[in-house]
Amino acid sequence: MLDEKGKKMKKILTVFLTLILVNVVCHPGMNAMAQVADDVAYLENLYTVYGPTAGILKKGQYQVEMTAYGDGGLNAGLGVGLFDRFMIGVSFGGTGLIGYNEPKGNKLPGVEARYRIWDESLNMPAVSVGFVMQGHGNWYEDENRYLYKAPGLYAAASKNWVAMGGNEMGVHAAVTYNTIETDDQQAIDGVLGADFMLNDQLALAVEYDFAFDDNLEEEGVQRFGSPGLGYLNAGARFTFAQAFKIEFNFIDILRTSNEIDGVGREIRLTYIETFTLN
Repeated sequence: MLDEKGKKMKKILTVFLTLILVNVVCHPGMNAMAQVADDVAYLENLYTVYGPTAGILKKGQYQVEMTAYGDGGLNAGLGVGLFDRFMIGVSFGGTGLIGYNEPKGNKLPGVEARYRIWDESLNMPAVSVGFVMQGHGNWYEDENRYLYKAPGLYAAASKNWVAMGGNEMGVHAAVTYNTIETDDQQAIDGVLGADFMLNDQLALAVEYDFAFDDNLEEEGVQRFGSPGLGYLNAGARFTFAQAFKIEFNFIDILRTSNEIDGVGREIRLTYIETFTLN
C-alpha cells in the first residue's frame, strides 16, 4: 500500500504528465493560433544526449518532451522561447510510474533558463549560457543527487559544418558547474559531443562527460563515477513531420557507475512547434 507521501507524489506526477499529454492531444483544435514549427534544418537541439549545446528555442517556439528510463521512470518537460535569445523550461518526473513498484518522485522540479550570447557565424561557434537543475536517472534521497548529475550552471559552444554528401555535422562543448548536487563532491566539469545527420530524418549523436564532479572514492568504495573515467553516451535521433523527434539513447557505455548493472537505455520523445497569436 502507498503511504501518504507516496499517494501525494503520485497525484502530482499524474497531474503534471496529464497536462503535458493534453497539450499534445488537443493541439489540432488550436490551428487558429499555432503553426507548424520551422523546417527541421532550423530546429536546434538543446542537448547532444545529456550535455547542453548552444541551441535555443526561438521566440514563440515551445517544446514538449517525455523521457522513459530505467526502473519505470518517466520525466516530462516543457520549454518555451520567450525571446529569440532567451528560453525557460520546467520538468518533473520520477521512478515506478511504469510497472508495479511504488511511484517515487524526484525531490524538486527541474528548472532551466538559457540565453544565447551570440549566434553561429562562418568562423565562430554559437555560444549560450544557462542553468539547468534536471539530472538523469534515479533520484537518491540519502545522497541528495541523481544517478547522473544535472549540468547546473553552464556555458556551451556549438559549431556546425556541411560534411560529405551535404549532410550536417555539429560539434558541441560545454563547461558546467553543479551547485545543487554537492553533498558528495563539487567541481567544474566538461562535456564534449558531436552529432551527424545521415539523411534528412536520421542523426547519430555521441558525447563524453569528463565527470570531474563525480569521480570521488569514499573509503575505498566507488558508487557513482570512477577516477579517471567519465561517462560515454550515444544515441540515434529520428525527426518526423518537421516537428516530432524520437531518440534512442545508450547511457554510460563504459559502465562507469557502480549503481547500474549494464548500459542504460532510454527513449525520448520531443514535439516542437511555434505558437503565434493572430
